[in-house]
Amino acid sequence: MGKYSVPESIRKHKPKGTMVKRISDYYYVYEYSNYTDENGKRHTKMGRSIGSIKEGVGFIPNTTFNCDSDISSLDFGEYAVTMANSQKTLKLLNECFNPQDAAVIYTVAMIHFIQGFTYLRDIHSYYDMSILSVRYPSIKLGYDALSKMYDSLGRRQTNVIRMEEKLIAECSHQMAIDGHVIGCESSLNDLAEKGYKFKKLGEPQINLLMAYDVNTGIPLMSRIYEGASTDKVSVRDFMNQVELRDMLFIVDRGFYSVDNINLFSSNGNAYIIPLGKNLNTCKAAVHSLEMHDRFMYQKGKKASVVEYKDDIIDGYRVLTYRDLNESAAEQENYLRHMQRGDKSYTREGFEKAKYYMGVTVLQTSLEDKTPQEVYELYKKRWTIETFYNYFKNKAGYNSLYVEDYYKTQGLAFIMLVAALIHQEVEAAAAELDGKSVTTCLLEARMVKAHKRHGQWTVCNCLKKQVELFKQMNTPLDVASLLHT
Repeated sequence: MGKYSVPESIRKHKPKGTMVKRISDYYYVYEYSNYTDENGKRHTKMGRSIGSIKEGVGFIPNTTFNCDSDISSLDFGEYAVTMANSQKTLKLLNECFNPQDAAVIYTVAMIHFIQGFTYLRDIHSYYDMSILSVRYPSIKLGYDALSKMYDSLGRRQTNVIRMEEKLIAECSHQMAIDGHVIGCESSLNDLAEKGYKFKKLGEPQINLLMAYDVNTGIPLMSRIYEGASTDKVSVRDFMNQVELRDMLFIVDRGFYSVDNINLFSSNGNAYIIPLGKNLNTCKAAVHSLEMHDRFMYQKGKKASVVEYKDDIIDGYRVLTYRDLNESAAEQENYLRHMQRGDKSYTREGFEKAKYYMGVTVLQTSLEDKTPQEVYELYKKRWTIETFYNYFKNKAGYNSLYVEDYYKTQGLAFIMLVAALIHQEVEAAAAELDGKSVTTCLLEARMVKAHKRHGQWTVCNCLKKQVELFKQMNTPLDVASLLHT
């Protein structure tokens, strides 16, 4: 037997149109082709390696050979549920962008929503492995094409702003604005700078600002700013993106400045903002904490008694509140640390701090609202904290590597669209007992699409998946999905 001879037990596993070569006791399979030279003589030409043959096992294709064959099994369930329950977002995109761009933005944002933050280089893989590749077969999601799209969204913001204007026109006119710090390792990004969370992050940061309707849960605007810029500085540019009139801004103490108070009060707008304890206005408010009026604050099944007083300090309406349940909880926590012997918790410190526990000081331009109404409006701001929890813990927007300013702004818009999709799916999931967005997507993920005899068929449909799809108004067949 020659050095390169191949036994019959190996040759019988050879795929049609290939040749086998023995090298160091291993049998490798290659493509080959026949051709005729200029003299009419036929030759065989060996091509690339596509795998190997192992005794007792058979043909083992390599990775590149598998990738070159058509995909016949796709992720279906989570994408189908998401598409069926995010049609408002798609409609809005189509109103503001041309159909091709709208489809690309929608697809990329959906991948971000389902998979969490996704780098440009990985988006095409998720697209290829999902039913999105069948629903939108003509869109291009390669790295270069997506880089250009992100850059275009950052440079040419006419359509981006048009979409934000539509969202604001339809909102409840009660808006929370807040920031979210994101690590950014790229030294090429002009926005990446050492910020106040540098020690915690261990890397430069960028700052995301978003506006959010506190009543509907719908995100309204987004933009990313320099890591060293504070929220109270960035918000001035942020609010100039679109015209904001007759809005109530509910913001946290990090946005406080005299200039911002004037900004929040212009164009018929109003504001509610908590005061930091170092501000003179706050010091004046808590100089005396005698409060003779009270109301009951109800949140879900929990209720608490809230004491308050209503003052005018330096021409501003300042309301001071003490939540008695919150005060008791804070005192209990402090005493627990004292009992454990924690050095920074002392009896003297407790006696000094206990009067301020559970206390909130708010400044507002609202004159026609009662203290209880102002307090309840302010408490709505905490819904944006839940919203940012999704970004940090579910979507994974904690550390990015984005190379330049314009692509970063394009990403900010993709994050806004992904948040819109999240809000729609969350609203649908809220109608189901004991279900959340996460549990719905996990259950739906089991449902796959397989290509059989040239037709796509939905498989893995257990009883609970069938029920879930019914409850989420999602067809369990590919054909219906293609016409959404």
